[in-house]
Amino acid sequence: MAIILSISEANGVQWAAGPHGLFQVGEEELRPVLQPMERLACTLALSQRVLVGGGPYGVAYTADHGQNWQAAWTSGCQSAVLVMAADPNVAHSGVILAGTEGEGILRTTDRGGYWSPCNFGLRNYMVLSLAWAPLAPQGQWPQREIVFAATEEGVYRSPNAGRGWRRAECPELVYQILAVSPNFHEDGVVMAGSEMDGLWRSADGGRSFSRLASAPEQVNALCAWDGGWLLSAADELWHSADGVEWQPVTDSAPVLVLRPGDGVILAGDEDGLTALNQVHFAPQTQYAAPEMV
Repeated sequence: MAIILSISEANGVQWAAGPHGLFQVGEEELRPVLQPMERLACTLALSQRVLVGGGPYGVAYTADHGQNWQAAWTSGCQSAVLVMAADPNVAHSGVILAGTEGEGILRTTDRGGYWSPCNFGLRNYMVLSLAWAPLAPQGQWPQREIVFAATEEGVYRSPNAGRGWRRAECPELVYQILAVSPNFHEDGVVMAGSEMDGLWRSADGGRSFSRLASAPEQVNALCAWDGGWLLSAADELWHSADGVEWQPVTDSAPVLVLRPGDGVILAGDEDGLTALNQVHFAPQTQYAAPEMV
């Protein structure tokens, strides 16, 4: 089976990535796609290209579904890229952020060709998660482009699309996953999952975080959609309708990544990819992976 750490989608095509490679998601199977990374950590699908992040090349991209790849220019960054996140308005702005394994955050304005470091305000350069807030409603002023970064010591907020960062009020912990409320511009909610110190919630737009007593201690994956919140702890999944009160999901198994899809939650783990029902979170489709050697 294939370990899946990252899931992305564009134009109705889903992609999954992990240390065993890049896969295009079929109806019931994972189709391997050749890619150049020796240590593949993440993928990001856009309307006209697919990017991969890892080592030793940092970022590479293809415009023909993997037939040909181009290494991106990363301004001399030698660290592996662990995560990537696109501006919700990337079709017009071209902005994508990449979190690296020790050199902070890279930023591109041309959809992944050329990257430059954007670390102003960061205290820690091990970036484990990135999450954008939804686009601000039309007519709202100022039109902030808000994005969050999780590092080995704190959560950071940028109001200007990643050009500069300010540390949120939160304890010095390893925060490894972020999720932003779909109704962020109404409720201001952001969640940060830690390695061993629980789930932390902000209701002031990501400026300060407080721990949720009802959530598990270890949070390895986290997602939000219109129907609520879902996280993976060390041994099982947990669900919350409001993001405040959490309950374990009966007969569930832990996963490594969660991503809302069309009527399902896509879950990647050490055995591949599964589509979960959005109501009871029972497995709906198991995508068969090729045998790994």
